[in-house]
Amino acid sequence: MTEIPWTFKTWIANFKEVDLPIGDFAYDIGRDKNFPDTEDYQTIEDYLVFHHADLEMFKAIWEFYQKTK
Repeated sequence: MTEIPWTFKTWIANFKEVDLPIGDFAYDIGRDKNFPDTEDYQTIEDYLVFHHADLEMFKAIWEFYQKTK
């Protein structure tokens, strides 16, 4: 089986039209040209802390992301 070379940023873009909190999160990330395109959890979390984002939401979404990889 071939692994899909997604990063968190490319993965979450699939949810930008979903009318749920994950969709709102995806929409915001899609509009942020500086959001890190990485697989490094700490880099993303640090970026979100700096921008006062909802870390509980991010953690829940990250867990979902990890389960779908």
